[in-house]
Amino acid sequence: MVRILLIFLIFSYTVFSVENKKEPIVIESDTLEYLKTDNMVIYKGNVVVKKGDFVLKSNLLRIFLDTKGQIKKILALGNVRFIKGNRKGKSDKAEYFKDKNFIVLIGNAELQQDSNIIEGDEIVYYLDTEKAEVKGKNKRVRTIFFPEEKGKGK
Repeated sequence: MVRILLIFLIFSYTVFSVENKKEPIVIESDTLEYLKTDNMVIYKGNVVVKKGDFVLKSNLLRIFLDTKGQIKKILALGNVRFIKGNRKGKSDKAEYFKDKNFIVLIGNAELQQDSNIIEGDEIVYYLDTEKAEVKGKNKRVRTIFFPEEKGKGK
């Protein structure tokens, strides 16, 4: 279970933490739309977000800003995939709420580290408390652990 929590922690701090100014965040897409009156930036079509060795891909990405132009919420929609080293995940939708500091993977949510996998309809991770909740609404929660081989340290 510690490995699964580490996946969430690394995911959250590498993608959605804009406070780390050392690594730039590069976002590419087919189109970009800035809606000043709605305080929103919308990236559409083959969206790729890169920060260091972290890569997030989705069909659409919406960044919601506060009145000062700071990120309030990030929403990735459609075929959401991410990878960082030996960790990867996927879902239909991913939401990050900066003020409450939690991430939600929604719809066919799956996290994988090496061969270990956790699946559910929804995965919620609270960054401050490092609490994770995996919910099965339409299907049961499933975890697959592969024991480490003796003599092989990770």
